[in-house]
Amino acid sequence: MKFKVYSSVLLAALFLSAIALPSQAASIAGTKCSKVGNTKTSGGLKHFCIKKSGKLVWNKGTAVKVAPKPTKSTSVTPSKSASPTAVVSLTKLTLEEVSKNNSVTSCWSIIYGNVFNLTKWISKHPGGAEKIRAICGKDGTSSFERQHEGDGGAANQLSSYFLGKLGDSVKL
Repeated sequence: MKFKVYSSVLLAALFLSAIALPSQAASIAGTKCSKVGNTKTSGGLKHFCIKKSGKLVWNKGTAVKVAPKPTKSTSVTPSKSASPTAVVSLTKLTLEEVSKNNSVTSCWSIIYGNVFNLTKWISKHPGGAEKIRAICGKDGTSSFERQHEGDGGAANQLSSYFLGKLGDSVKL
């Protein structure tokens, strides 16, 4: 009889612990981070370090596509009938590249060392299009901090327009 009671309790505890364990991605949001603007990818979500209620914490994160890791393959000489393979073009996120995207038709900005494509956000910005237009093609960190200091919602919204860190080479 004792064995039956213990096994039932053990089975119930095992079941409850399995459904109560949070995923790694869920556990990072709200935890302490060290510098505003830092990014961290965890469990398929990209998190940004933001200032919220006077504390530095990771935001709730946005989904990111994880590119498959390249596998080693042996070299094969193509036959004359083989079609050429597509060349992947990467864009390096530099200050010069950001400055080229300084219009309403292509608006990039640097905030906390990260590059964001804000083109689609210009007309949606609650504070008016001119606020976003003013930071197109340049570092908008000070403007963003001035308007949104401690606003985790604004940082979370911003994260959906993330292209990469300044200096990264990305496929657009």
